[in-house]
Amino acid sequence: MNPRRLSAGFFLLVALAFGVVTGQAEESWTAPGPAIGARFPSALNLQDQAGVKRDLAELQGAKATVVVFVRSADWCPYCMRQLADVSGRLRQFEALGLAVVSVSVDSVTEIAEFHRKQKIGYTMLADPDGAVVQSLGIRDPAYGPDSEIFGVPQPIIFVLDRAQVVRAKFAERGYRGRPDLDRVLNELGRLKIG
Repeated sequence: MNPRRLSAGFFLLVALAFGVVTGQAEESWTAPGPAIGARFPSALNLQDQAGVKRDLAELQGAKATVVVFVRSADWCPYCMRQLADVSGRLRQFEALGLAVVSVSVDSVTEIAEFHRKQKIGYTMLADPDGAVVQSLGIRDPAYGPDSEIFGVPQPIIFVLDRAQVVRAKFAERGYRGRPDLDRVLNELGRLKIG
């Protein structure tokens, strides 16, 4: 084989891997859902792990509420790890005057089991049909109506002040990535809420 052709092929492969062949930057991505500064358009009004209907007003922290949207506490290992990690850092959130609540497309039974087994210290809410996820515009578009997991959200964390205005949001593109909790807590510590 021609060494120049081999070299050119290697360069092309490396360039493709780094997304520089087209001369365009990687496609920009904006986290879905309500923007920072917008009023959060949902009261949630979902059942918690005990089957009790809860709304956002009663779940508020002294200064703000952190709402963690995940796909599932039943079958998504990335979500399960994130939910447990958030629970492990709960005192740090509370020290900032923040209450934490999670929302997933699980049933009440599924979140109750996870809550009990993992000794989760915050409220978990069930949105089994994905209605709240859909209303917020955070449904993962990778899964169409024919998918078994249609309605799952893109992983995202909203921080809502007591007037239910979005003060911060943290998201990663794709279902495997999760916002780094050190960064989240650091940024929330600098954010003046309340």
